[in-house]
Amino acid sequence: MDENNTLSPALAETVPQKPRFSPLESLFGWLLLLFGFFFWRAFPLSEKPLAGVLLLVSIYAFTFLVMLRGRCRFDLPTHLVLLSAALALLPPLMWDNRFHAFLCFAYVIAAYAYLVCAVTGNSLESTWSELLGADLLRAWFVFPFSCFGRLFSALLPPKGRGAGRTLLKIVLGLLLAVIPTAAALSLLSFDSAFTHLLETIFRFESEDTGENVVRFFLGIPVAMYLFGLYVSSITGRRDREQQAEEIRAKVERRRVLPLLSAAAAVLPLLSVYIIFFVSQKDYYLSAFTRELPANLGYADYAREGFFELCAVAALNFLVLLALSRYVRRGFEGVRRALCVTITVFTLVLIATAVSKLWLYVTRFGLSPDRFHAAWFMLLLTILFILVLIKQFSPRFKLLPCAMAVTVALFLLLVLPGSNRLIARHNVERFLDGRAKHIDIYYLSSLGDDAVPELLRLRDAADHTDVRHRPDASQCGLIDFFLQNRIRFQSGFWESSVSSRRAERLLAQAGYMKEESPP
Repeated sequence: MDENNTLSPALAETVPQKPRFSPLESLFGWLLLLFGFFFWRAFPLSEKPLAGVLLLVSIYAFTFLVMLRGRCRFDLPTHLVLLSAALALLPPLMWDNRFHAFLCFAYVIAAYAYLVCAVTGNSLESTWSELLGADLLRAWFVFPFSCFGRLFSALLPPKGRGAGRTLLKIVLGLLLAVIPTAAALSLLSFDSAFTHLLETIFRFESEDTGENVVRFFLGIPVAMYLFGLYVSSITGRRDREQQAEEIRAKVERRRVLPLLSAAAAVLPLLSVYIIFFVSQKDYYLSAFTRELPANLGYADYAREGFFELCAVAALNFLVLLALSRYVRRGFEGVRRALCVTITVFTLVLIATAVSKLWLYVTRFGLSPDRFHAAWFMLLLTILFILVLIKQFSPRFKLLPCAMAVTVALFLLLVLPGSNRLIARHNVERFLDGRAKHIDIYYLSSLGDDAVPELLRLRDAADHTDVRHRPDASQCGLIDFFLQNRIRFQSGFWESSVSSRRAERLLAQAGYMKEESPP
């Protein structure tokens, strides 16, 4: 943007200046409109992973290499965020897991907004501070919407002259003609001669035209959001120290609860936990000894109380948050003792839930729900350990460390391909005799990631070097699912490394004819 003006500094502070955008920023606005259209054209991105990856890589590259070149400063945390965003784009291309692909795309978009604000110097303090939460809220909500309508003034920059400005006016007029033209084409398409004439010129489908018009107008808010984020980031307020002090002052003003009241509220909760553990000691300790209580099977015992224990852990997290944010300062030793006690009780609850889950997995194998539950338990354990460290080291930066751990564990969740690991675990348990039965229906629901293991299980029927082999009915089900898979080959935009590998393995196994290269 052109920040030069002829007004005196005093007048410049009182007279609002009309924003001036360079031709490059005008081009950026038009490209964002195009990006918004293709965003909805590929929506949901998890169903068309290759299209989603190309879209996000293009917006990252143009923003940081063209628009912010020379104006952005990366430090170690922002480099790590950029690296994590790049790694998060790999699972949608590699694995056939639409839920994980959705999480990856959501993270990459959220990381983009944060990076645009952070690398242009709009972090309240450093990018590794306890005000990280405020920076994220500003990047996701405050900055984009504070300049939400600036896109339209950038599409036709006032400084543009000559052929470039004339061309932009023509393009704008053509865009405004989209709605009436599409409506007229749809209404006149009843005439077969007119439709045949159109088809001789180009393929005319009124339904596709209407959908593209809707996608274009839905893409306008997307472009406004991204352009508002850009404008706010490069012209944002530079008095970051004052804003940081204001936020810290607001946090301190929220400390209205006396420590005595907080202790009176927490002690009954701790008493309930003590009574609970004493009364149910044998029941919950049996998860560690693998000796089930009477009249309970493995499934009933593992499920009973598992989600309740997770809910109690979440409740304790809210209690710890309240103790750290809303209790008045003073008698810090008492407050830390309360936090440590709650944290220790929570870790015991998590250990109990993990032992019950492990007992269930060793008995019945893995599933996506059990896999995600184990991941969530691991995340909770590490977060509460970080809370414990904070109590003994007040200078420890809890929020940035918690965010870094969450992102790292998220990448560990999505990068290896959980469905592939689940299928391999269950097939190996069956083949080596640890499991007497295997659910073919369930394995087939894991998608293309499970195809190599289904083929491995099918081949085991012809070998005698395994303890368990699938019987004839199970082999029939495997053949049915694999033959049904070849009828739904993945399209170009929907394909992944896993789907292509599955098609190649099925061709080699004789389930489909491998196409010869052109």
